[in-house]
Amino acid sequence: MTELIVRVIDCWIFRKSPEGLRFLIMKRAPERLYAGIYHCVHGKIREGETAWQAALREMKEETGLKPSRFWVLDGTSSFYEARENRMNIVPVFAAEVKADKIILGKEHCSYEWLPVEEAVEKVAWENHKKSLQILHRMMSEGFAEKRWLEISLND
Repeated sequence: MTELIVRVIDCWIFRKSPEGLRFLIMKRAPERLYAGIYHCVHGKIREGETAWQAALREMKEETGLKPSRFWVLDGTSSFYEARENRMNIVPVFAAEVKADKIILGKEHCSYEWLPVEEAVEKVAWENHKKSLQILHRMMSEGFAEKRWLEISLND
């Protein structure tokens, strides 16, 4: 039987600019798995860590950024690993930041802040395209329901 597991997170980082929302995408370094592919912060959940804590830790490790606000995205991602015969359900998070400069970790070789349309075109995976569109919708004016998805950073 196929195993169902939650072992990794995705975290999309965005900032407000005079031109509108800008989404961070990072290019995987040449020596890394998925070399050359653009994506978001992604990483494993450690023993004793919640998924949202893993997202905050991975965000700091991969970008040096700290969020001003933080949400659970209105949806999850998923992927199947044939070698392990397991289905991965991926909690997805959204982090608003003020800064536009990041400190790249060793997993990535470059980054860009893009409007949603351009970011969607650059990412490879359909799950990432969908997550960007969901995040853009969530952060648009008038989506009051996002208040129930926010995670307090003051706890």
